Amino acid sequence: MRLRVEEQRLLPECSAGLGQATAVVTVDLEGGLDTGAFARVHAGAAGLIPEQPLFGVTESDWPTVFLLDPADDDACPETRLGQWIVALTVALQRWARDAVWRGRVLGVAGGRLMLAIPWQREGVLSDTLRLALRLIELWAAPPAGRLTDVNAAIRQGMAAAQDKGLLPSDVRFALAALERGIPVTVRPNHIQYGWGVNSERMRSTFTGNTSHIGGLIAQNKILAAQFMREADIPVPRGELVSDFDRAVEMATGLGWPVVVKPLNQEQGRGVTTGVGDEVSLRQAFTAVEALSPGQIIVEEHVAGDDHRLLVVGGRLLAAARRIPGGVVGDGVRTVEQLIARINADPRRGDDQRSLLKRLTLDAEALELLADQGVPIASVPAAGTFVALRRTANISTGGTAEDVTNGVHPDNRMLAERAARVVGLDVVGVDFLTTDVGRSWRDIGGAICEVNAQPGLRPHWLADPQRDVNGEILDRLFAGRPTRIPTVAITGTNGKSTTSLMLQHIWQTAGLRAGVCTTHCLRIGEETVSTRNLSGFPGARMLLNDPAVEVAIIEMPRKGLIIFGHPCDRYDVAALLDIQDDHLGSLGIDTLDQMAELKSEVLQRARQAVVVNGDDPRCVAMLARAGTDRHILVSTRPDTVASHRRRGGAAVVLAKRDGEPWLILCDGDSEAPLMAAADIPATMGGLLRFNQTNAMFAAALAWAQGLEPGVIRTALASFQNSVEHNPGRYNFIDGLPFEVLLDYAHNVDGVREVCEVVDRIQVTGRKLLCSLMIGNPGPGQYVELAPRLARTFDSFVVGCNPPSVFRNEGYPGADPVGAMLAHGHRILADNDVPAERIWTEGDPPAAVRLAMDVARPGDLVVLLGAPSQALPVIDEFTTGRGASPAVPQETP
Repeated sequence: MRLRVEEQRLLPECSAGLGQATAVVTVDLEGGLDTGAFARVHAGAAGLIPEQPLFGVTESDWPTVFLLDPADDDACPETRLGQWIVALTVALQRWARDAVWRGRVLGVAGGRLMLAIPWQREGVLSDTLRLALRLIELWAAPPAGRLTDVNAAIRQGMAAAQDKGLLPSDVRFALAALERGIPVTVRPNHIQYGWGVNSERMRSTFTGNTSHIGGLIAQNKILAAQFMREADIPVPRGELVSDFDRAVEMATGLGWPVVVKPLNQEQGRGVTTGVGDEVSLRQAFTAVEALSPGQIIVEEHVAGDDHRLLVVGGRLLAAARRIPGGVVGDGVRTVEQLIARINADPRRGDDQRSLLKRLTLDAEALELLADQGVPIASVPAAGTFVALRRTANISTGGTAEDVTNGVHPDNRMLAERAARVVGLDVVGVDFLTTDVGRSWRDIGGAICEVNAQPGLRPHWLADPQRDVNGEILDRLFAGRPTRIPTVAITGTNGKSTTSLMLQHIWQTAGLRAGVCTTHCLRIGEETVSTRNLSGFPGARMLLNDPAVEVAIIEMPRKGLIIFGHPCDRYDVAALLDIQDDHLGSLGIDTLDQMAELKSEVLQRARQAVVVNGDDPRCVAMLARAGTDRHILVSTRPDTVASHRRRGGAAVVLAKRDGEPWLILCDGDSEAPLMAAADIPATMGGLLRFNQTNAMFAAALAWAQGLEPGVIRTALASFQNSVEHNPGRYNFIDGLPFEVLLDYAHNVDGVREVCEVVDRIQVTGRKLLCSLMIGNPGPGQYVELAPRLARTFDSFVVGCNPPSVFRNEGYPGADPVGAMLAHGHRILADNDVPAERIWTEGDPPAAVRLAMDVARPGDLVVLLGAPSQALPVIDEFTTGRGASPAVPQETP
């Protein structure tokens, strides 16, 4: 059997049903599988990297735990093979410390496996995918000797990948969050959990709310002890010394033995306990001096076991008794044999990545054996503990047992007070006592340290089945939502206006809503950008901004294909229409293909979908919706009658007292919302498409539970202004002629502009300056010129050069010149006098030319992006734009 990657397409966001960045992979299968292959693959996967077990994954979990769709033993062999490729690639990425969740098999056909695999780092995904294929090939038919070489390569490559991956605790936090449905966004130096105003940021056990001052206090062990001592919290007596003579004085004054440790190190580095004489003190002092020059703490020795008490949000969450590295006698084996036996645990390794550290008979171990009177070759009695390390840190070879349920209430309160006094939200309190189940008030005890970024390994080891990282997240969020309301709006026409109307409704409701559209990104009343940030780029900005309470996302065709979905799911999604626009690009050649693409937005909706009830293709996509609540929008109420009879909801435009009204329908019941004429954006019914946009905005707001009164108030105050809706039928004041700016980027939009302009009465001419028509190809002018010639008197033929350069319809060395000449010729062929046609390839210059030739009483219609047109318009409204040398058409 041979497996080969034929195609690998990486999307930076969600696709193919996954909730993370998605790799869509096609794998070619050559050869077949024998009946025992999957058993061998299972055995190989289960024992792949035993020294670093994946949390929450047991041998029986393969491959199901890594799959969105449950593994099926009755599935065809190719499907089962695909499941194993997905599972192993996901697992290897997790071992490399990328917090990827689950993948799935998209289909199999003719020896080709189509897979969807989550990814975080492109190089890691590519490497682990190739490795997964190679391992499966070897496991399915293992040749002798070759597997050993592959396993060695895995460890070498994994070490390099882990160095640049997430911290071990961050991987567990992220996977725990994904298990809980909490959105996870991995940033360069932290992870964000949740969205917008409901998000939390963390790096390991540091949170966005961790006090910087508290961290500084905890880092300085002398200062932390002082804070606690002032709060009457028992701490060991001690002092910071800088020379050995003073260290001897301190030890003598405190009473031998003492503890020597650095001021600001962690994980037990440099700590020596049980220092009982000057010779030992000299050794300990020298070791600490190398780590923390001139900052050595000498403190009294407190008898008892070392306990890590984890306090989160002011309350004890977990407790572990840390056990120093050592062995327990069995009455049969020697010390050396016991060490070999304990080191046989595959979790014990020699590097920092190992969950447990190997024990060695080094100088510290030999000294401790001598102190205990236990020769290396002796056989300790059964149950006898032989210590090989003085400190109980996991990083020095220790282990731990869980004692959470046995902590005495007084000891619990002591740890919680220490966390509060130092000022930390997640803190590891190191508590020394002979029995954590008895009160420190009765038997003594002391807090020797507090840790501002506590490692969680003691708790992972103490109770391997406990999801302590997930419990920390639960405690931090304390039942609060982690998501914000999300809306995705897709279709051909009306997306931007509907999005901005909905944002205005949410603003009226009193929440700070963010919206990203083709022309702007807004957060509340602030316009953050006037760039095209629709889809993934803008959504990321909204979801990562802690001020955003609602996210409204315009989802364009191109963004869906190139980026995927910015959310694993949306609360509400809308499909406005499917029109002949952008066909023949990016693999979308038919209207049905376009409908299928945009139906992906509906698939991810969980509360409701809003769909154009007058568009059969849109209605057909309801079968793919991720929710049963379907709200249809219709300007022809009869078309949604059967839907309503089945109890369905709709927003319709119907006559009341002879005037068109927006009506909210739920089954047979009807609730009039408002007259269409009361919506300024419709210009008294002149802009019929804005009636439809308002209906969609109302339906989306209704689907999200907003009150009809709020919706009515908001739509009654939404204007066709640059401030409310840039580039959508903006009438510009302050000039001796009328100016209408609109971003009509397709044939339907241009036709609608013509219908509106036909209804506008002017005393002068109607002049069109287009930066849009013809950009997609020569066919647009051919199709639109007859209609344009009936509506307008004069023309400035412009373009958007980057769009023209990307179009193969204008060959040659000067595609812009070819496009302009084509537009001029087609208009002239439709009886527009040549002297009434000007051409200009620079967009601002084209707008300036149109403004220059305009006269009082004229109507100048500008078809272009606001970012190109508005700066030029501003020149003229401020008196800086007139140019006397502009050619005038013959009267």
